[in-house]
Amino acid sequence: MSKELPVAHCPGCGKVFQKNLRNMCMQCSAEEDGQIIAIERALKNDRQLSNAETAELTAIPEARIRALIRRGRLRLYDYPNLADACDLCAAPIRQGKLCLTCLMRLKDDIEQDREKARLKKEHVFLTKQRR
Repeated sequence: MSKELPVAHCPGCGKVFQKNLRNMCMQCSAEEDGQIIAIERALKNDRQLSNAETAELTAIPEARIRALIRRGRLRLYDYPNLADACDLCAAPIRQGKLCLTCLMRLKDDIEQDREKARLKKEHVFLTKQRR
């Protein structure tokens, strides 16, 4: 009886690799580690750097820096000017996936939709009662 190795395609480069905890091939994993080291080195010299300044100093795209933040590979607590971007409006955020403004707007929209649905059900109920 042979055991099959669990394999997958690397999300970074598309190569087939043996599945691991990081879910990427060794080459992409090493590249990511190198990027993190470069970013942390730049931030160690000046912890006040923004995403754009860090990207410029390290030659790592801002989108990649945001992806590392989102995946928890870069911690924001020591770096006050680093930020992720809101999924809806791209405003800088320090946690989650939405800024407070978008979050509140979504909550209001949901509440309005619930109220409309409640009123519609009430209207249908009252219409049936009158028949």
